[in-house]
Amino acid sequence: MTDIFISYKKEDAGRVIRVVEALRAEGLTVWWDHGIRAGSEWDKTIHQELYAANVVIAIWSEASVAAPWVKEEATVGKNRGVLLPVKIDEVDPPLGFMMIQAADLVGWKGDRKDPRWGHFLESVHAILRNEAPAVRSDAPLKTKPKPAGLTKPLIAGGAVLAVLLIGALFVPGLLRDRGSIAPTAPTTPVTAPPSAPNASQPSAPAEPKPSVPAAPPPSAAPPPPPTPQITESEQKLWDQAMKDKTRQGFQTYLVAYPNGAYAPRARDILLTCHTETRDTWKPESAPNQISRGVGDTSSGTTQEQACNKAKGDARAQAKSTCEAITSNGGYRNPDVSFTDNTCMCNKTSPRITVCVADIPYSCRWEMKIPERVETCG
Repeated sequence: MTDIFISYKKEDAGRVIRVVEALRAEGLTVWWDHGIRAGSEWDKTIHQELYAANVVIAIWSEASVAAPWVKEEATVGKNRGVLLPVKIDEVDPPLGFMMIQAADLVGWKGDRKDPRWGHFLESVHAILRNEAPAVRSDAPLKTKPKPAGLTKPLIAGGAVLAVLLIGALFVPGLLRDRGSIAPTAPTTPVTAPPSAPNASQPSAPAEPKPSVPAAPPPSAAPPPPPTPQITESEQKLWDQAMKDKTRQGFQTYLVAYPNGAYAPRARDILLTCHTETRDTWKPESAPNQISRGVGDTSSGTTQEQACNKAKGDARAQAKSTCEAITSNGGYRNPDVSFTDNTCMCNKTSPRITVCVADIPYSCRWEMKIPERVETCG
């Protein structure tokens, strides 16, 4: 049984694959529709996996919040009590899911040491243990605002405390000077404190000035991470993905080499995938055709020469027929192949022998077909 089913919008595959890879790195089994065969098995396979998974993760993004298919899969997870929504964009969940708090992975780049990933993973394991996930609540969590009334009272209290301290220092001196009629102004700048110590009392030794430790020398920059070694199979898979420029190709590479040398570039390219109409050349063929050629000995040629002429005429006619198919702009690269065959020769008169050659051939070409394709990069 699969641990996790992921519901997402195709446009987000380049970011969703980071979640898939990280979950698998944690030892969890993950199912998403990468590599599923289209056709009659599509709905059946998704239905089976959706109801069999222990956790249903719905990826909320700018594209998926309006996608009926994602909302339908999320509803199944919600009704089963195993839904764990995740936001990868700053969006509000669709109606019907606002009371289930979504984990926050907005801007997450795949770092499994990110505290948000740890909190999200905690919630996954909680559902696997049939416990309430940490990110759930009856209402969406909000950042607790700072108390607005604390700033001014603290400033005012600090000002009052400062006044009291200044008063404690200067008021006693004023009381002492109140009995003097005319205090004499000092002739030199006063450097002593307001109340000098009694001469009979021993002066306190001066406190030694604490020594400031020297700043440590700047540490050397950490060595750069080692460059991943590229194997021949990885390079071949990457070259094929770059040649095809399809989502399937780059996702296939990432599934095979999630930490490969080209993995960061593949994720970036997946973010550029879009659908467009373009001309595609498809191979076509007309196999099992027969072309007939005829030769005779009326001009003094031998029977063998007549037979070779018949075969040559048959091949030339087949080639001309094949090229005629590709004579307009919608076809290209005509090619014909032959299967050798013997001649049938009959003597029609004492001096003339007629040879007939029926040559099997196959005609192949490429036909231009406009189709909607998804291209990346």
